[in-house]
This record gives sequence, structure tokens and C-alpha cells, in this order.
Amino acid sequence: MDKFIPTTEERILEAAKKVFHSKGFDGARMQEIADEAGVNKSLVHYYFRNKDNLFNAVFEDAFGKLLAKLNEIFLSDLPIATKIETFVTYYITFLSRNSYLPLFILNCLSEKPELIKTILTRKQLSPDHMLARIREQVRSELHLDIDPFHIYINILSLSIFPVLAKPLLMSIFGLSNEQLAVFYEERKTIVPEFILNALKSYENNPSK
Repeated sequence: MDKFIPTTEERILEAAKKVFHSKGFDGARMQEIADEAGVNKSLVHYYFRNKDNLFNAVFEDAFGKLLAKLNEIFLSDLPIATKIETFVTYYITFLSRNSYLPLFILNCLSEKPELIKTILTRKQLSPDHMLARIREQVRSELHLDIDPFHIYINILSLSIFPVLAKPLLMSIFGLSNEQLAVFYEERKTIVPEFILNALKSYENNPSK
């Protein structure tokens, strides 16, 4: 099997990802990115013109994949329970393999909040459409009238925080990388069960 050899553009993107992650947009320098990629700075400008374009490309590569998968899952014809299970499994797997992403995305959005609208428009993604689909399925399948935004935020929080808090978990509880990997695998089952049991509890609560 031939060994995968990244293109110059891919090497620049990967280098920019590391530099933006450690320095942020304002602290990053095109020369530093070029050095990290092992190319001449003129090549970085050739492919991306300027730092803004490069930052946008790195952010879209990181966040766009997650948004597209999220959209694909929640707008599919799967039952709502299966959607929650599928999304949590994908999200935790993806983030645990790219643990820098949650903090990187948050930092990106704090520096350039307009990027999210650009990506949503370019990829033709509609959060309102997705939330409407969740509400429709929760009503028809679970017979509940709950704001889907709360359901979605709960799923995100329970999936993202353990990855974002990796250094905290390792320092406070003394978890090794191997133990964390087992923990993340367990979360793929526990989080969907927790969400679905919470919804069932809401359904059986006469005060709802």
C-alpha cells in the first residue's frame, strides 16, 4: 500500500492548525506557520493569500465537518433515540481523537464570531430546520412538548465537556490515557441512556 503523502496545501493547513491553536489568530504569524509546514512563506501566501483566509480555512475544516455530520444525523429518517445514540457516538469518537478541537473552536468563535454564519451559509445548513425536526420527532415518538434547543444543548454538553476537561480529569482523578479511552467508550452508552431516561422521566412527571 502506498504511503499517504500530504499535499503542500494540506501541510500548511495542518501547520496552521497547530499554530492557531497555541497562539490564537492575533498571536499567529505567517512565517511561523510556514516554518512549521517546512515551506517558504511565499507558498503560504500563494495558497491562502493572507492570514484571514488561512484562519477561515482551518476553522471551516475543523468545525464544518462536525456541523455537516450533525445536520446529516438529525435530518435523517432515523428514530429520535437512534439519532441521539448515533450523534453521541460520532461526537465523542471524533473529539477524543481531536481533543484540541473544542477549545480551538471556542477560541475561534470568540475572536471571529461571524465565521459560524459564513460556514452555515456556505454549507446550506439550517439550525432552525434541525431543531424543528427534533421537536417534531419528540412530539410524535415520545409524545412530549419540550424545547428541542434544551435537548440539543444537553447532548452537546454531556458529549463535549469530558473531552474539554481532559487535563482536569487526568490531574484530579489521576486517569491515564488508557483509562480515559475506556471512559470515553463508556460515555457513548451512558450519555444516550441518560438523555433518553431524562425524557422518559419528563413524560411520567404529572407537573410537566
